[in-house]
Amino acid sequence: MSGENNRNAYAGRNVETLFRNSINDHPLVLKKIQNHFNIEGAFLNAGGGGIYGDKSDARINFACGHYVDVNIKAYKKDSGFNQLTRTTASKFCETFSLNAAMRQDLENLLIEKAKNTHQELFDNSAINRWAKIIEKNAAAILKWGFSHTPSREIIALYDRDSSIFRIYPTKEVLNTLSKQITFTKGGFDIGECVSFQRKGGNGSLSKTIPKYDIKHPGNNVQLKLKIHKFIALMECLKIGEYSV
Repeated sequence: MSGENNRNAYAGRNVETLFRNSINDHPLVLKKIQNHFNIEGAFLNAGGGGIYGDKSDARINFACGHYVDVNIKAYKKDSGFNQLTRTTASKFCETFSLNAAMRQDLENLLIEKAKNTHQELFDNSAINRWAKIIEKNAAAILKWGFSHTPSREIIALYDRDSSIFRIYPTKEVLNTLSKQITFTKGGFDIGECVSFQRKGGNGSLSKTIPKYDIKHPGNNVQLKLKIHKFIALMECLKIGEYSV
């Protein structure tokens, strides 16, 4: 793993640990979480994520047996994006029940984008093929990016500059986010906060795989969150926040 990716992974684990070790010091925030989910049992502890570790970074447990899963994202004020999730084109198409022809089409589009990063991922012809499919799956794509079971999850955004955790209810976030599709140079936006695009990158993790091979990790697809727009739009939904 490259040094940069090592640092990113380490920083991510640090923030998850920071949340688990700090949330117990903020009973008023915990009370707001309990009230939101109608949990009567007292706070028990905060531990590692559930079995769906790709989405859940921590779990808040209560004495009555209820729990709330937490999806944690850290960011800096000068950063515009944060990756929500990524996968191969093949897995993306499998997830949304797209046929082999659409999978091959998406893979070809990604390879062409790799060859010329200045061109649009979806040209006019591709938009004609993909627009209805993407619009139909917009809500499901958002859920795939954010959550496994929204009704028992929260999103915790950590501002590294001010050391503040901001907490939002996942189900209400997904219900509120716009599902309108806008095609962009990089791929497409869902509403104002979420972008779909080719992963890209310099290929440091896969020096043996050619850049124009679909197996190259740079040719994965990803969803990215526009952090600052999200915070502004979701202020009305925020359960609470606290400083560490």
